[in-house]
Amino acid sequence: MTDLLDRIGFHVDDVTDVITFLGQVRDLATRGVEVPHMWAVAAGPVDPTHEDHIELEFGISTEADKGALAFGAGDTIYVPAHGTNDEDIDYQLGGAHPAGFPPKAEVPIDKVIAALEQYVRTRQRPTVIDWALAD
Repeated sequence: MTDLLDRIGFHVDDVTDVITFLGQVRDLATRGVEVPHMWAVAAGPVDPTHEDHIELEFGISTEADKGALAFGAGDTIYVPAHGTNDEDIDYQLGGAHPAGFPPKAEVPIDKVIAALEQYVRTRQRPTVIDWALAD
């Protein structure tokens, strides 16, 4: 498995070893980042315009123990129902390309990792998070 965290996005099929991948995410979160990092993980058809294409965006904040989540299906975007940021927040795709998350996307990093694990294993919107429509 190549280091998926060197990319800005990838497909769940690229995650050949879930335990190693999640370990890499945990390690990066523990070491900390100088700019907030985010990635998009697709599932379903590779074509992003296909109606069955979904994506989980996850991020690691510069603040200890904080990350972010957003889930997209078609034109609908969901964020955690109990996220903490009140405004849009800047993150960097792969740590290098400006992007961001909508309000309510930031949650504890443990919730990010739990949602990411469930998503990679099931290829469905994680149920370990209560979701709400993004503003």
